[in-house]
Amino acid sequence: MALLAPVLSPYDPEGVDASRRLLPPSFRHLLGTDGFGMDIATRILFGARKDLLLAFASAAPALVVGTFLGAASGFLGGRLDDLLQRATEVLQAFPVVLFAMAVLTALGDRLLNLILLLAVINVPVYVKIARSVVLPLRSAEFVEAARSAGQHGLGILARHLLPNTMSPALAQFSINCAWSLQIVSGLSFLGLGVEIPEPEWGLMVQQGSHYLVTGQWWVSFFPGMAIVCAVYGFQRLSAFLRDWTKTG
Repeated sequence: MALLAPVLSPYDPEGVDASRRLLPPSFRHLLGTDGFGMDIATRILFGARKDLLLAFASAAPALVVGTFLGAASGFLGGRLDDLLQRATEVLQAFPVVLFAMAVLTALGDRLLNLILLLAVINVPVYVKIARSVVLPLRSAEFVEAARSAGQHGLGILARHLLPNTMSPALAQFSINCAWSLQIVSGLSFLGLGVEIPEPEWGLMVQQGSHYLVTGQWWVSFFPGMAIVCAVYGFQRLSAFLRDWTKTG
């Protein structure tokens, strides 16, 4: 639906029309209109593009970097392992929302800064997952056989150990997408994410919250349900990937 948003909706997601302000759900506007007269269904469809892109764009680099660092940490051990573990513990000790607010306030709330920030915050999870998988395998028989065959550190890591981390890492990837989506929506709700008038679910909830007391519930309800459905979908995808990789 996000990919086909321009086809599915005849309205401009940023088109303001004062004559259509706060219209309730109807055949013309299936989910109603907001305080600027913009069609809510259209903005939800176009907002899905931005929210899902931000979720994937922030979780994917964390998956690649965190999995490699965690696998290398568990395989090599020593000072590298100690350094990475202390660094991840320090990073995870900060409250996520407060840390994100501080960084975005200092560097600016551009989308690139938001993506990089979420990617950095997600890295420790993959480091710990990959390390926990690789640590008991570094003395396994197939690793010793690879050493006897003349393979060395990076070759063993890439060919024999990293593939074993894919199953839990992919399952975690979907969870991280859901988590990133919630953080993006929360920051936009606080005014530090996507800016008006761009369509984004958290921003739409924030804008609609002002109208709850006057009875226009649909302005914030439907974007909120979009967040709920997307997060639930990512969680179900994670369960599917976990079961699929086990059976595979």
